[in-house]
Amino acid sequence: MPNNYKNSTLAGYALLTGLLPGSIHAAGFDVWLYSLDYNEASQQWHLGDAKAITDRDGYDNQPNFSPDSQNLLFTSDRVDAQNDIYQYRLDDGNLSQLTFTPKQSEYSPQAFKTASDGVQIKYVVEQGVPHQSVWQQNANSPRQRAINSLIPAGYFASDEQLGTLIWARYAYSLYFEPLGETADERHFVVANVGRSIHAIPNDNAFSYLHKQLDGDRVIKRFSPLDNSHQRLIALPASASEDYTWSQDNWLFNIDGGALVGWHADSKSDANWQLISPISPPSADYLSASRIAISPDSKHLAVVWQRK
Repeated sequence: MPNNYKNSTLAGYALLTGLLPGSIHAAGFDVWLYSLDYNEASQQWHLGDAKAITDRDGYDNQPNFSPDSQNLLFTSDRVDAQNDIYQYRLDDGNLSQLTFTPKQSEYSPQAFKTASDGVQIKYVVEQGVPHQSVWQQNANSPRQRAINSLIPAGYFASDEQLGTLIWARYAYSLYFEPLGETADERHFVVANVGRSIHAIPNDNAFSYLHKQLDGDRVIKRFSPLDNSHQRLIALPASASEDYTWSQDNWLFNIDGGALVGWHADSKSDANWQLISPISPPSADYLSASRIAISPDSKHLAVVWQRK
């Protein structure tokens, strides 16, 4: 297994390199793509070369991979300071714009395979304060509402068999909308939650980041089937609140100068493990925030803050 993660060492590295989150105001965000490989024999991950998907002043953020791992979706403010959804093709680097809304912004894209083997994308639409909701669209079709609730949705996580977990903007609380229902006060889940929520692969459940009164941040599992909550693992004190799941149930997070991981199936291991050192790709960047892993576990997208 990879070496056990040493928080004190990495915190020192962060101080030396100026990578503490929020230490300096950033001028924008860029998405970088890393190759990733898992060696079954040694049971170790290898983080490979990095490639810039975006390189400009502005907002390029919130990456998410397509179900076939061939495309990367992200949010970008390239036209008239409006955020739209873009798609980057990994094989040839082709960049295409997927949403065109001059008076609205779209955020947090996610892609899902449809019953007809097509691809559907879902995203949050900002329609004026406080109106934000989750919408969906198929190729060459008008978008439609993906949830019935009028709760202002800042972030969301969808499971096509269960429904949608909604992170309520302004409230920092979660609500769950089962398929065919409407999320409201009866469907309240939990308060004091961070923005990183996910459908857990191979599980009828979701994960969320629960902020404790003592300052700890704990990733927990929520099962809407029995309304249960289960502690998974706490984040290191200086780590980003953004984490991601691989399809084989590894959790990944970035803490200062390290990519760290935890295998959810190893119930006896309560510690993050050091996967690889990871530093800003150039002197133009500060710290890392959002990350996403491709379904085939061969690519890692990392958002870096610009100076």
